[in-house]
Amino acid sequence: MATASVSANKSGTWTASFDCDELKVNGQLTFPTTGYTATLAKKAPQGINPTILLLELTVVNPKGITAKHVVTQPVSYEEHTTVHYQEVEILPDGIKIKVNNT
Repeated sequence: MATASVSANKSGTWTASFDCDELKVNGQLTFPTTGYTATLAKKAPQGINPTILLLELTVVNPKGITAKHVVTQPVSYEEHTTVHYQEVEILPDGIKIKVNNT
């Protein structure tokens, strides 16, 4: 699996919300062509601050022929948890998102 060097910093708005026992993180990534796939996964191990959730962004390069136009793609992460995170950090770029408690 080849990973791309697309930065999450070149993305649109990131949001994080916590409602009852569900944490949702959503973002937009912009790619130079079609065919990229992106996922967010919980980093293991987590950091030393239990109120900050660390998520790892993985971007996989397209395979085969792709259309040569800019594409914006949503990426998300959901978790059922009793932990009341205050912040989410997207790695490797270090984007920090305040969690909105609804």
